Parts: sequence; C-alpha cells; structure tokens
Amino acid sequence: MHYQKKTTSVGDEIDSICTRCKEETIHRVVAMMEGTPHLVICTRCWGQHRYRPLEGAKAKRKSGSTRLPAKDRVNAKMVRSSQPKDLLQEWENHMENAGNFQPESYDQSASYKVGQGLEHPIYGLGFVRKVIGGIKMEIIFQREIKILVMNRAKYAHS
Repeated sequence: MHYQKKTTSVGDEIDSICTRCKEETIHRVVAMMEGTPHLVICTRCWGQHRYRPLEGAKAKRKSGSTRLPAKDRVNAKMVRSSQPKDLLQEWENHMENAGNFQPESYDQSASYKVGQGLEHPIYGLGFVRKVIGGIKMEIIFQREIKILVMNRAKYAHS
C-alpha cells in the first residue's frame, strides 16, 4: 500500500517550540510562506510567533540551492489562506456598513443575529453571516469563515 505524506496547510495543528511556554507544544498554523509554516499560535498559551521546528527536525537545504537575499525574504509574499478575494471584499463591505461601532466580545452563551459584529480573541473582528439552528452561527472574519457556537448554557458548579 502506498501512503503519501500529508502536506501542512493553514489551520493544521503541528508540534513546535513555543517561545512563551519554553517547550514543545501543539500549535495551529496561521500563515504559510513558500509551502512551509511561517506563523503559528500555541494552543496552550495562545501566543503567536514564527514557526520553530523541533530540534533535529529542521530541514536541510538541498545542495546547490541558494537562499534569497535578506531584502527579498522580508518582502516575500506571505500566503495566509486560500480564501477567494470576494471573501475579503464581503468583510470590507460589512466594515463600511457598520460605520463607527463597538463590537461585542464573543461569548458562547450570548445570542447573535445576522449582520452583528463581534470581536473574537483569536480570529479578530467578524460579522454574523448566518444563524444555524439557533445554536451555531457562521462568522466572516477578515481572512476566513468560521462556525461558532452561541446560546450555550453556562453551567453552574455545585
């Protein structure tokens, strides 16, 4: 049987050295550059930093390959996600229509309606596109669309 190695992409979880935790933890990829993870978020402390491979896992450059000059590396285009440009356009339209407003912080137990803006601690500013069954909602963020829960009961500790 032939197995193919899975390629890493935005949203995948990978092991990395966390600069805040100072140890190996699971991270979520938030940006790719030239096909390799560039920015990651630690799932333990939520710190965002450049991807740091585990010791011994650093890829060696192929002999004969050349590295880009520093000025070109700094200006290299970073690919954050594969979402179409119309997604960004839709988000910008929501921003224009919202005018000057103060978004609510995302709360799983709160109720939201279509068009309402909210601030998520990881994904940033988003707008409700669709309410799904009264307990979930589709949110458009600047770079992606996410399904988040709402109207989740807060459990009392006895």
